[in-house]
Amino acid sequence: MALLGTLTGSRSITLTAIFAAMIAILDSIPTIPEFYSGVWDSWGFMLSPIIGVLLGPVSGAISVGLGVIVGHMVYIRDPLELIFMVAAPVGAGIAGLVFEQRWQSVFAIYSLMLLGYFITPVTWSLTLWGIWDVLVGFALVLIVTVISKINNSGRQLLSSTTIRLILATVIGLESDILVRIFILIPGQTYWFLYGWDVATLQLLWMVAGIITPIKVILAAIATVSIGMPLLHHLKDHYQDSDNELSMD
Repeated sequence: MALLGTLTGSRSITLTAIFAAMIAILDSIPTIPEFYSGVWDSWGFMLSPIIGVLLGPVSGAISVGLGVIVGHMVYIRDPLELIFMVAAPVGAGIAGLVFEQRWQSVFAIYSLMLLGYFITPVTWSLTLWGIWDVLVGFALVLIVTVISKINNSGRQLLSSTTIRLILATVIGLESDILVRIFILIPGQTYWFLYGWDVATLQLLWMVAGIITPIKVILAAIATVSIGMPLLHHLKDHYQDSDNELSMD
C-alpha cells in the first residue's frame, strides 16, 4: 500500500494534480543548461520516487507523467527527449512497487529490460562500466527478492519505512535510467534517431558510469534529508483528517 494509504477519489485526484504541478516546475528547471536531453535534462528526478511512494505505483506514475509532459512544454529541449520522457513515470511506478514490497513484479520488469539490453548485439562491444549502477540496482532487487521470500528477519528489516524509502529511491531511479538505456540500445534509437556508430556509443559508455550514479546519489540525499520529514508530515496529516471524519 502507498504510504498515504487508500485515498478517496477527490483526495487522490487533488494530490495527483499537486505533485504533477511540482514535477512540472522541477522539470522546467535544467540541471545543466547545456544539456537538453538525457538524465541531466531537469531536476524532476529529485521528487519522482517520493511521489511513487506516496501515491502508489499507478497514481504516482500518472502524476509524474503529467508533470513531465507539462514541464517539457514549458522548458523546450531536444525534441527527441519526448521519446525518453516515459522513463520518469516508469521509475516512479517502480518506486511505488518497491515501497509496497511487490518484489516479484519489480524483479520481472527490471530483468526483462536488462535482458533486452544484453541480447542486443551492439552491447557486446560496450563496457559494463557504463551500466555498473544499473547492475548494482539489479543485484539489490535480486537480493531483496530472495530475502523477502526465505528470511523472516530480513522481512522485518525490509518493513522499516526508512529502508523501504531508500530502496524505492535507488531502484526507482535506476529503473528510470534503465528505461532510457532500453529505448536507446534495444530500441535502436541510437542510430536511426541520433546517427551514432558503435565507436560513439563506446565513448558515451566510458563516461556514463560516472554521470548517471550522481543522479541517484543526489536523489538519495534529498530523500533522507528532506523526503523523510515531508513523508511523515503528510502521513500524519491525512491520518488526522481521517480520524476527524470518523469522529464526525
